[in-house]
Amino acid sequence: MSDRLHGKICLVTGGGAGLGEATSRLFAEEGALVVVADVDQESAERVASEITARGGQAIAIGADVSREDDVARMVHAALDHGACIDVLVNNAAVGGAGYNYTVVDAPLDVWQHCVEVNQRGPFLCMKAVIPQMVKAGRGSIVNVGSISSVVGLITQSIYAPTKAAILQLTRQSAVDYAGQGIRINCVLPGGMKTPMTQREIDEGGNEELLEKELELLPMGRLADPREVAYAILFLASDEASFITGAALAADGGYTAQ
Repeated sequence: MSDRLHGKICLVTGGGAGLGEATSRLFAEEGALVVVADVDQESAERVASEITARGGQAIAIGADVSREDDVARMVHAALDHGACIDVLVNNAAVGGAGYNYTVVDAPLDVWQHCVEVNQRGPFLCMKAVIPQMVKAGRGSIVNVGSISSVVGLITQSIYAPTKAAILQLTRQSAVDYAGQGIRINCVLPGGMKTPMTQREIDEGGNEELLEKELELLPMGRLADPREVAYAILFLASDEASFITGAALAADGGYTAQ
């Protein structure tokens, strides 16, 4: 590894599983002190302990990003380990089969929960972190969107609009804070081999849907979360020093069609 994040404090939300776990592990390998935040505290603690067992630096915190008091506590815990959060990765989100609805069929409580976590959550995290980044004169934020941020997908009328909002929040905030040393970018993942994906296949009998999705992917396969984590690492690192407001698709060519 190249120590691209050596000495930096990196806060990863949703860091206890899937893409967040892969990102937390990769950041630690690159020299960061990683704050692994997750609504499932046990998962966050597992990832953090495994990182430290391998010689990395990590702390775990349980936090619901849709709750302002949880976000404040999460940020304060990170700042206990340094003067500035250098990198924020807004990865925590809900999605999957339980959120696949059309507008007409969508239950309002499911819609509201998706908006609270996927849209309000990153907003609250940025609202809490950006002021201290401004004070430090530096910082990198990577928001995790989705291919559904930019294309229409069947029965995604709950999930997709929240991810589209994240893309626009990225662009607006990038313009607002570019002159203050803060870069804000967005990664747009496609299908990944995550525990949630496997759970949908095992419990929901969605093998046929998965096969159809693979047929639409030019690469013909789902991504390993670590492959997408490398895209997040690039945007988080100083190697992307002249990149802000960008949307980087890591989707096996899906949105190129």
